[in-house]
Amino acid sequence: MSEIKAIFFDVGATLLAPATDEGVTFTRLARELGITIDPAEVIAKVPLMYGLYEQLYEQDDSFWDDENRARAIWIEMYEYMASMLGIPPQLRRGLADTVYQYYFSSEAWKLFDDVLPTLEMLRQSGLRLGIISNWDQTLTEIIEGLDIAPYFETIISSADVRLHKPLPEIFQLALDNLDVGASEAMHVGDHLYADAAGAARMGMTPVLLDRSNQHLSYEGLRVTSLLQIEAFL
Repeated sequence: MSEIKAIFFDVGATLLAPATDEGVTFTRLARELGITIDPAEVIAKVPLMYGLYEQLYEQDDSFWDDENRARAIWIEMYEYMASMLGIPPQLRRGLADTVYQYYFSSEAWKLFDDVLPTLEMLRQSGLRLGIISNWDQTLTEIIEGLDIAPYFETIISSADVRLHKPLPEIFQLALDNLDVGASEAMHVGDHLYADAAGAARMGMTPVLLDRSNQHLSYEGLRVTSLLQIEAFL
């Protein structure tokens, strides 16, 4: 392995998580619209909602290249949740729009506990840091709102550059922005396909972040905490 000079991070489920349980948030926003639902039922159905996301992602992941198409996917997911809960059809779209808009704010997100210690450790080590994320055009504002933007020399959102992981071009753009070669860079993310496979195909060092130990059979570099990546430098 070449000396690592730069480390790039995914965002969702890597650096950030929803500030409150998504089921709780969905329930609260529904209540504000006059829709009463059982919080426990919503929480139980969140995995099913993300199951739909994975199906749509496998069918065509290029929706992350376009702000409008990405929005349509999230609206479809929230409407699917509403339909599973038995919410009348005429109310589903309004609720889906409300939930979608809520996540535009940095207040809707929180950092994992290992993020700040890891970023500080890496910065003190002289490593250059960047972000490569399949995200909409709110990414930079959210990162700034959470006060971690100064750690990163480049923040790349797929919707901004009209490229998505695992396309080689989005990784190459990040490398070019920091003027480093693929063999000198590491990419850390939670998704096998978008992060680990995409970075590996580029010749970068991929590190799979597996916070819930769901990928024990993965044969590459795998961590359950960001703090563990120091061992691979």
